[in-house]
Parts: sequence; structure tokens; C-alpha cells
Amino acid sequence: MTSELTEHHEANAALVQQRIGMGDHPASPRPLDHLVVVPRTHAAAVQSDLEAAGFRVDGVQRGLRRARIEFSRIDAADLDTADAFTREIVEIVGRHGGGYDGWAGYLVAGPAGG
Repeated sequence: MTSELTEHHEANAALVQQRIGMGDHPASPRPLDHLVVVPRTHAAAVQSDLEAAGFRVDGVQRGLRRARIEFSRIDAADLDTADAFTREIVEIVGRHGGGYDGWAGYLVAGPAGG
């Protein structure tokens, strides 16, 4: 695991634990929001790659040199799933000289009575 993926794994583990502490049921799929920052000249290619991976591009903010791309997909929020989509996103943006800022999403309550 690269140091970047190790850092993301540690952040994912902390976030998942925090969310569980707030009552989240991480195995339940829900829309998760993501953010990447890429060189402006690569924004269209990154959007295309993200869409090919099943993500929906929700917004793009273009600056002079960099672009911020907000996107989402329905996924579970457990650690294994978070690490898997993180690897997928880091690979995509890494090909274009960008970086992954992370993910967020609303909490989902567990099944009633359990």
C-alpha cells in the first residue's frame, strides 16, 4: 500500500468509527459525496474516467490552474468499501496529476430492532 493510500486508509478508519459512534449503519448503501482537485487541463478527462467508473459528476469549479470536481455514487460506508472506492478514485486522479480530498455522506440508521 502506498503512503498516500495508507493515509487515506487511516482517515477512512477514523471516519467510519466516528460515524458508527453517531449511530451509522455502515453496511447500508447510500449516496456518498467525493471531491478531487486536478489540473484544469485534465478536468474533462477525469470527469469521463469517473463517469466510466459509475460515479455521477455533480459539479466542477474551474480555477486558473486547478479544477475541483464534486461527484457521487451509491456505496456502503464501511471500511472495506471505503478503502476500495478510495483506491479506485486515487488511481483515476493519480493518472492526471490530481489529488483526492475525501468523502462524506449522511448517516443511515440500522435496521429496527437490531
